[in-house]
Parts: sequence; structure tokens; C-alpha cells
Amino acid sequence: MKLATCGVISNLSEPSGNFSNHTKLVAILGGFMYSTVTHIFLEQDHQRFADHIEANTTASEPALWTPGWPEEVEAALLDAVFSARASYGGPETGVRRVVSRWRAHRGLDRLDDLGALVAFADRPDELAEILGNRQRVAGNSTTKAEAVLLTATALHNLGVRTTEDLDDDAHRTAFTAVTGVGTKTWECVLFMAGRRTLDSLLHFIAFTSAGVGRTLSGAETEILMQVTAEDMGVELAALEHAVWRYQRRIPLPKPASPLRDAG
Repeated sequence: MKLATCGVISNLSEPSGNFSNHTKLVAILGGFMYSTVTHIFLEQDHQRFADHIEANTTASEPALWTPGWPEEVEAALLDAVFSARASYGGPETGVRRVVSRWRAHRGLDRLDDLGALVAFADRPDELAEILGNRQRVAGNSTTKAEAVLLTATALHNLGVRTTEDLDDDAHRTAFTAVTGVGTKTWECVLFMAGRRTLDSLLHFIAFTSAGVGRTLSGAETEILMQVTAEDMGVELAALEHAVWRYQRRIPLPKPASPLRDAG
């Protein structure tokens, strides 16, 4: 499946590459093709949505107001594995500390070469030492550092080198076959690397709809998120991250009939 980049819901309205689920996505996101037509929200809509954000993200999870790691597959993988069942932490603690230590070890501004992690495949203890974190995965089968290496190797064996190589359909099964990680961890890798899957887009729609008190289309969701981020003076990717971290805890509703009709 072709993945949308962060902050661009409407990218999914254009069929491209190996994006086999285009028809289904257009159906479930409201059948829109983005245009310059203005979508008007009442002032009360903006206030309700701002209150919804404050109540569910800003106050409870301030550390999550970051844009993630767009186009940095190494950082995204570290984030996904180390944030599972753990406090996310602040700029100098938790997950971001792990990423910072790896970045310092690499000596690079951009961490987008999965081979750098695979090079430690037979040295998980050494990687754990570099990262300064010896937490273990769910089930206690191994350290998170080793889980990073196992998943990195599984992806690397399928030809993944950079963020650009990530493909949801082609790589999900191999990734989730590693003991101690699962579907949510895989979704997190994609999201933190700046890729948006159908599920993440549906989470945005669910969150915005709950905020304004009525069901919004994909186009309306995109515009409301963009305008709100501008009003708040934050990056759209940071707002998306905070919303997604909160909303992914809530099961998505079953697909509506248009999705089934699309085949």
C-alpha cells in the first residue's frame, strides 16, 4: 500500500504507484477529491475542537507534542519499540533520550539508514549500552534493544534501507512476526517516520468528529487540523502526533457500507 506523508490526508485521493486500495480509501474518507473549495466551520466548532484537544492531549501528554521522525527510519524504529508499554518521556528522558544517544553515536543529523542498526545484529548488549536502556519487551522474551535489531534485520532482508522503502502490505507480516512486537508497534514505526496509513487517517477523523460533535469527512478533517495547528502555532505533524497517540487507544468503528461496496 502506498502511504501518505505526514500532514497530507488528501494525498490519498490520487492513485499512484502500488496503491491498490485507492477506491476503498476514497470511499471511507468521504469520497472527496481535494480542491480549493472553502469548508466553513462555525466559531463554536473551532472552540469545541480546541477544548477537545486541551482535554485529551495537551494537558495529559505534553511530551507527545513533537513531529516525530519524518524520513528517519532508524529513529522511528527506536521510538516505536521503546515507547511500547513505557512512559514516552521528555526531551532528555525516555524515548527521545534513546534516539538522542543513537544520534550521538552515529554522528549524523539524519538517521535514515536501517543498515546502521543491522550492523549490531549480533551485538544486542552493545546496542543496549549505547542507548542506555535495557528495558524488555512485553512477555520479557528479550530486551527492546534486541527487538530493534530483530525487526531491523527482518525489514532489511526484504530490501528496506530507508524510509522511502517502507511498504505496509509488503513488510507488516515480517515485522510483526518478531516476538515482543506487534501491529501497534508497526503502525507506530510508519507514523513516526512520517507515513500515514488508513488506520491513522481514520483516527484523525474520529478525533475531529468527536471534537465538533458531528461526523466529518476526510477533507473537512484535513482542513480543521491544518487551521487548528496554525492557530496554535504548532507544526501540523506535532498536532497529528498528539491526536494519534491519544486516539489510537480507542478502537476504530467498523467500516461503513461504502467501504464494503467498494469491494
